[in-house]
Amino acid sequence: MPTPTGLPKVGEVWELDIHIPGRENEPQRVVVLERSRGDYWALRVVNAKGKRALWVDPAYWLQQGWLKYVGPAGPMTRKKLGLS
Repeated sequence: MPTPTGLPKVGEVWELDIHIPGRENEPQRVVVLERSRGDYWALRVVNAKGKRALWVDPAYWLQQGWLKYVGPAGPMTRKKLGLS
């Protein structure tokens, strides 16, 4: 479950779905590895293919409704990523 304020926590699965007019969009599901502090926070994430990335705009994406909580990562995924 996200934090009481709705922010992502380590070990959760989140989905980014940005709608761009005239383009077909493909939602991205990722597992949160780390969240920075402050009002304008960033996320270090990993996707299903194992590619890690640093998202610098998730605070804005969450405000726009583009970033949505999916659920907790499974025990095997957490173990694989070293989050347990």
